[in-house]
Amino acid sequence: MLAAMVVTLASAQPRTVGVAVGDWFKYGDITGSWSSNDPDAVFPLLELNETEWMLLSVEDVSGTNITFQSIIHFTNGTEKTEGGYVDIDAGDGNMTLSAISANLNANDTIYSSPGYSTQKINETIVRTYPDGVRDTNYWNMTGEYNVTGFYQYISQSWYWDRASGIFVEMAQEYASQTENYTTTWSILLKITESNVWVIPEFPSFLIPPLFMTATLLLVIVYKRKHSM
Repeated sequence: MLAAMVVTLASAQPRTVGVAVGDWFKYGDITGSWSSNDPDAVFPLLELNETEWMLLSVEDVSGTNITFQSIIHFTNGTEKTEGGYVDIDAGDGNMTLSAISANLNANDTIYSSPGYSTQKINETIVRTYPDGVRDTNYWNMTGEYNVTGFYQYISQSWYWDRASGIFVEMAQEYASQTENYTTTWSILLKITESNVWVIPEFPSFLIPPLFMTATLLLVIVYKRKHSM
């Protein structure tokens, strides 16, 4: 029994905060769809269709707790600011899934508390975002519930940057049918900008050689003009 406990503790993935105070992440690729023939149905994410972008800023880091400030900028120019936190070890907080531990691998649990024991990283994949190609941890949870007269389906996929643990993409799909009423909706959020990663416009190591080449060409052109 003691040996089993030692093995369990040794195999536990340490939880590491991968962001720092002042880091911010902007999500501007936001889409949502909604369809229902139920007159009493209400789109649960009504603000989404009116959102132009969202900004998530790291306000404080203490142990495994990350405190965020979120700003939602609406298409009419107004904004809503909220605060929250997530414990990347236990999964506590009102901003759960906005960040997980850095450097997790496939089959590692998203958080370490017993409630997340079955929620594990599916795989680490390579995905392309505005800053370039990055290793990304992917997790999907899909569930169906079907009884007489009622059907419900929900699927959510989350993508976190492996190096920092911050979420970079999220997609959800929902469908339900009650008698003759059908309701479906879907949402998608993607990161579009961050001060953590510099969006590569040109490889910096090429700038000096190109500058020297351009300068040399200008000198050659100048000499030719004045030798004619």
